[in-house]
Amino acid sequence: MLSAVEVLAVCFVVLCLSVAFIPMRRHLIRRGGGAFDCAVRFGPIPAAGDASGWSFAVGRYRDLTVDLYRVFSYSPRPRTSLARRGFDVVGRRDAAGEETRTLLPGWAVLECSAGGAVVELAMSTESMMAFLTWVEAAPPGWDISRVS
Repeated sequence: MLSAVEVLAVCFVVLCLSVAFIPMRRHLIRRGGGAFDCAVRFGPIPAAGDASGWSFAVGRYRDLTVDLYRVFSYSPRPRTSLARRGFDVVGRRDAAGEETRTLLPGWAVLECSAGGAVVELAMSTESMMAFLTWVEAAPPGWDISRVS
């Protein structure tokens, strides 16, 4: 039989391992290259400047999709994938109002349409340039997504 001290020690070790798993998972996602930090918000989108609904994520480029993994999750699978086909960038704006406190400094917001659904992506300028390049670099014969 385990004593109370041993039970507490086991609980403490399990807690430490579960907390340490999140940065290890993020490292494993980013290890393969082609990854970037972002925040994502799915429609219906509140008014610009409203900070509700943002979820921090790690994006990882694939051939035809960008996989978005939630930062604070234990799942080995992406939360969602954004397909290049049918993805339109509608607009770009700087973070405003409460968003400046929620998002990281220097991040801007892309207002997008993905297969008819409204999506907002917030990321650094460097990541945004790479993302827009990926969106526009469609394979030959594809109807290139609109980037405003």
